[in-house]
Amino acid sequence: MLRRRALARTGVMRRRRGLPLLALLLTVGCYSYRTAGQTPGPDARVRILLTAESAIPLQAAGATPDVQEGVLEASGTVVAASGDTIVLRLGELRGARGAFPGLEGRTALIPVSRVARITERRFDAGRTALGGAGLSLLATATLIVLLVMVLVKAAA
Repeated sequence: MLRRRALARTGVMRRRRGLPLLALLLTVGCYSYRTAGQTPGPDARVRILLTAESAIPLQAAGATPDVQEGVLEASGTVVAASGDTIVLRLGELRGARGAFPGLEGRTALIPVSRVARITERRFDAGRTALGGAGLSLLATATLIVLLVMVLVKAAA
């Protein structure tokens, strides 16, 4: 306990508390969806907008193949893509009334003929830098305000 108090007085404990926040900022960046080609590469995280409500075949390990009706949009990770089909590990399937529940992790076979647009999730360095600069500015302003408050209190 005494060691902890001594570390707190020297500021070491305060710096340690900031390390998780720093790690979070360095590992989490800004992402955006950008238009991709008609056949994205494997492991690409994509959002696929369909031309009209479609029936999409679904597969799951150890389960009977199924078909989901009324699909307008699919998002997930590309497993494979050929000239006529995109195999997608689902994150979400959406229809006119919102997301279809319980389909995450299943595999969807998206016919390329039904695809209106494919967007790919990519790291956005510009937004990340801007967000980091804004956060740094906020932290600096907070520090200045705290220092001014301490100086005013000490002068009084």
